[in-house]
Amino acid sequence: MTAGPLPQPAPTGASLRPDGVLTARSPDDLSLIHRAGVDLVRWDRTLPQALPAWLDGLADGTLPHVRFSAPLGAVEPAAVAAFESAGIGPSVARHLLVADIVLLAMLYSHVEQSEWLSIRLERIDHDACRKPHIDRVTTRLLCTYRGDGTEFGRAGDDPETWRCDLALGRFEVGLVKGLLHPTQRASAAAPLLHRSPRFTAESRERFLLCIGAAHTPLAPERAARTLH
Repeated sequence: MTAGPLPQPAPTGASLRPDGVLTARSPDDLSLIHRAGVDLVRWDRTLPQALPAWLDGLADGTLPHVRFSAPLGAVEPAAVAAFESAGIGPSVARHLLVADIVLLAMLYSHVEQSEWLSIRLERIDHDACRKPHIDRVTTRLLCTYRGDGTEFGRAGDDPETWRCDLALGRFEVGLVKGLLHPTQRASAAAPLLHRSPRFTAESRERFLLCIGAAHTPLAPERAARTLH
């Protein structure tokens, strides 16, 4: 059950751009997404070099492509099961990746005070969500582990004329405000839209983590499934 967002802390050195994009200095700054005028909190960080090297060495089609809903304490075994089902056995790098997924789940759970989480691990090899849009959620956390990061901009929802104002980097965390956030509904400003980067002949398969709040536990048979 979601108890509502935490009280908003005082800024810790985070910088807010005029376009509503806040650059976090620490993971504590992620909770600033609940401030009016903040539409995206981006947190850049560096992960152990063993992780990108391992991810880049995996053949396309290898990584898991799943969605599951779980309480915070069950995210780790569910993530491990997803990699096992994809044929990716234990290794130091897999441990690092699962640990990072759990860390981001913990941070999101803290920001939203939501014990149940919706987790998507998406293997993307095409133009997915190419139309700029805003999600019908309160907030959503995004992190691209392989390939190009999610693009953001405010120039309208026409994919042919839309302008990308910024793109998340690899491993950079983006916590984006959705259409259902109270401050979004009260704002008269144009919403910050996002989309997946376009694929070209040179594009590499992406691997994307999405985390949101799951307000009601799913039935057991729907708790984990392969995405299509």
